[in-house]
Amino acid sequence: MSGEFDAQRAQALKEQILHSPPQEADDAGIVQSWRRSQAAIGDPGNIGEVPHVPEALLDEHLLDMFGAPMNRFAEDLEGTGLALLLADSRGQILQRWCEDRQSRSHLDRVGTTRGAVLAENTVGTNGVGTVIASGGPVQIRGTEHYADIYQNAVCTGAPVRHPITRRLLAVVTLSCDITPRSDLLKPLVKSMTVQLEQHVMSVEQPSTRKMFNVFLDQSRSRQVPVVAFGPQGVLIQSEQANQLTPRDMAVLRSLGDESRDSGRYVLELSSGEIEAELVSVGRGNHVVVLDGAPHTASRRVSPVARRPVGIAGRSPEWLALVSRIERARSTGEPVLLAGESGVGKTSLAMGAPYRSGSAPSAVILIDAAERHIVGSREWLSTLRTAFGEQRPVVIRGIETLDAPALDGLRALIDHRDATTPLVMTLATAEREDMEPFELKFGATGFWIPSLRDRVSDIPELWSALIASSAPDLRLELGSSALELMRAYHWPGNVKELRQLIMQLASAGKSGSIEAGDLPAAMQSTRNLSMIERMELEAIRKALQEAHGNRVKAADILGVSRATVYRKMKAYRLVG
Repeated sequence: MSGEFDAQRAQALKEQILHSPPQEADDAGIVQSWRRSQAAIGDPGNIGEVPHVPEALLDEHLLDMFGAPMNRFAEDLEGTGLALLLADSRGQILQRWCEDRQSRSHLDRVGTTRGAVLAENTVGTNGVGTVIASGGPVQIRGTEHYADIYQNAVCTGAPVRHPITRRLLAVVTLSCDITPRSDLLKPLVKSMTVQLEQHVMSVEQPSTRKMFNVFLDQSRSRQVPVVAFGPQGVLIQSEQANQLTPRDMAVLRSLGDESRDSGRYVLELSSGEIEAELVSVGRGNHVVVLDGAPHTASRRVSPVARRPVGIAGRSPEWLALVSRIERARSTGEPVLLAGESGVGKTSLAMGAPYRSGSAPSAVILIDAAERHIVGSREWLSTLRTAFGEQRPVVIRGIETLDAPALDGLRALIDHRDATTPLVMTLATAEREDMEPFELKFGATGFWIPSLRDRVSDIPELWSALIASSAPDLRLELGSSALELMRAYHWPGNVKELRQLIMQLASAGKSGSIEAGDLPAAMQSTRNLSMIERMELEAIRKALQEAHGNRVKAADILGVSRATVYRKMKAYRLVG
């Protein structure tokens, strides 16, 4: 069934199918599922409470493997009313993620808790068991479910397969109360399963496999937080580690990123001082075990400094991006940071908040736009001198350089001391614009997301901006203001957020900032419905996966190109 969902029509068709002998035309996936359910269960009324298995029988190994990425997915879904489920290949629910009261109430109402068995032969057609039975993604709406208990739900699931053997490993399902618009839930779940299969490939690497075995030994022998990190960030974490804050995770990761030897260290986390055991497993892979109160013999690690405003953020994707930039910078090879104006490229490049015309003494900042004032020859001469000073060099705004100046810059880069870090920034709204500069300078490029694509970082950015721009201000971000700011499209990005804080300060505001204190443009921002937020998230993920290519994003979502363009315009998204 496709298009607008008609609950009465679906119920009538199901009753007709169940009270008639099988037909050759019974080839629709949903009809086949009803037939299988009828053969296994009989009448839908035979289904009472959802069966459960003891938690001791659940596959904790699978939950360990997928726990970290599933936690990230759940954070993205917070406030949408969508519940996230992970089931094994037998339809047993390993874990559920419900970040708000609405999604939690929905799952409780239908008996979907840890250990619930949602195989098709136990509860009939549903968004877990039918994925297993059919082998592909499904969306079951309302009365399309076999059991009466699911009549008011939409369940959208997809299989997670081993990327090499294609063996079914797990099922990921989004579940929510029935809504009139759920067409983008299916591609959203599909994008999640693609990322999980890529995660499996990362874990299957020999060095990562060794680290995974260390993680299993530690997490099974001790009921304490255990986190395993790979080159791209958190790979696996134990259930006890779910209580750690994003800042705590950043501290744990930095412990291994700084090339320390395996051993015991004392860390300063949000809960206070705690002792940690570091186990390094090859390059870029390490496991951290949190033991409890520190011992005097353990080495102390200096607290991780607060990230500068341009680097502030708590989302795992942002922390991973910052870490990759830092590693690339340390190689001595040219680094290119590209993104829209105001996203914080220069601050990231310097590792400190950027103020027009100023830079920390440890960094040489050269503005490419100055070439228009002093001329190309003098500008390149200044750059040549900078390369000889043995300090990191940041070149801001290379999009302003003409072809001869770019050629001159390339010649200087080719003959500079490669041990001197070099970071260039490029202001552009299109990700594709990076590639010619990456090729010309042999640079490692990074796309810096816009603020509207990392709205979960607004609270930390707000605090960091106040700390750096107006430390004496006592401005707290109220819930109503935060809701509007998360829905706002932020054309000026982080720069606009800084300007907002300064405007509030100039107006004499103090205390909690609520919706009525914000500019008219923000107050007129329409709050998105649950499904609209879900659609926006699905389109964002598809665009990220397609590297901004709208045609590829439409293919990933399974919708027309015109639909993607229309939705992007409605939600004010850029590629």
